[in-house]
Amino acid sequence: MTDTIRLGLVGCGWAAGEIVRASATLPSLKIVTAYDSDTSRASALAAKAGARVAPSLDALLADPNIDTVYVGIPHVLLAPTVEAALNAGKHVLAEKPLALDVATARRLGAFADSKRLKLAVFFELRRAGTVERARELVQSGAIGTPRFVRLRTLIDKRRNYYGEPGAPNWRASLSQAGGGVLLMNSIHQLDSLRYITGLDYTRATGALATFTATAEVEDTVSATLTLDNGGLLSLAANAHSPGADDEETIEIDGTLGRLDIPDPFGIAPLRLYSIADKAWRDIPVERPDSHLRMLDSFARAILDDGPVPASAADAAASLGAVLAIYESAHTGRAVDIL
Repeated sequence: MTDTIRLGLVGCGWAAGEIVRASATLPSLKIVTAYDSDTSRASALAAKAGARVAPSLDALLADPNIDTVYVGIPHVLLAPTVEAALNAGKHVLAEKPLALDVATARRLGAFADSKRLKLAVFFELRRAGTVERARELVQSGAIGTPRFVRLRTLIDKRRNYYGEPGAPNWRASLSQAGGGVLLMNSIHQLDSLRYITGLDYTRATGALATFTATAEVEDTVSATLTLDNGGLLSLAANAHSPGADDEETIEIDGTLGRLDIPDPFGIAPLRLYSIADKAWRDIPVERPDSHLRMLDSFARAILDDGPVPASAADAAASLGAVLAIYESAHTGRAVDIL
C-alpha cells in the first residue's frame, strides 16, 4: 500500500460531487476513475476530479490501479454493489444506509472483515464540530446520565426533490429508496446520538404520513425510541416543514444538566445547562468540513490499518431503529429492536 488511496467513484450524483470537492485538498486520497449509468454525468464529475471515466462497473472493479471504491447510488443498489467491490478486493466507503435490512448490513461487515478489507459508511456528521464537541461533553459527564432526548429533523426540501411531476426519481420509490425522511435524513442524527452517548436503541413506536411529497415514501414521522439505559427519545421529522432552516437538532436531558446540539451546518453554539450552577452556558464550536474530515479518517483507517470512523455495525444499529419505527407504524404495535 502506498501513502495515497486510489479511489474509484461508483455513482456521480450530488453526494459524489461532495466527495470530489472535499478530497481536493486531501493528499492521502486521489480520485482516479468514475462510473455512472449516466455517462454524461460521469464525464462531468470525472473532469472536475481530474479522473478518467470507466466504461462499466465491472471495468472499474477490475482496475488494478484502484484500491478503494466509493459507492453513492440508489439505496436498493448499495448492498450488491458494495459486495461486488469487496469481492474484487477493494476497500469500500458506502453511503448510508448501506443496506435495506439489518442482516445484510451485518453480513457485509463480517465479509469485509474476513477479507481484511475496510468497509465504512459515510455518516459524515460524526466529524461535524458540534457532534465531536457534544461527544466530549457527554463522555466527560457534563450532563450526567442521558434520560430524555428530543431529536428533530425539520427541513424544507424543494418540491422537486422526488423528481419532476410525472417523472419521479428513485427517492420517490419505496422499493428503490426503502423510505423517506426517516431513512434519508433522520438516520444521520440517530447515528450521531449513538456516537455522542454510546447508547443503543431497544424499542420503537412510530407513525408515518406523506402530507406534501408526491412520493411513495413518508415525508413526516413521529416516533418514540427506548434507549438501552432506560432513557427515552422523541423523534419528529418533516421533510417539508415550511420555512425550516438549520433545524436538524438534538437536545439531551441528563441527570446533571442538559445539552442542546444545534444544526451542524448552522452557526448557533452548543448550549449547556448545569443543574448545579443553575445556568446556561454557550459553547462556541468550529465548523470544520465534516466531509473532508470523514474522508481523512477513512483514508487513515486504510493506511494505518485502524478502525473505520463508522462501521457496518454502526449502520446496522441505526438502520434497525429506522426499520423498527416503520414496522411499528404499519402494525400499530411497539417493536423490539434486535
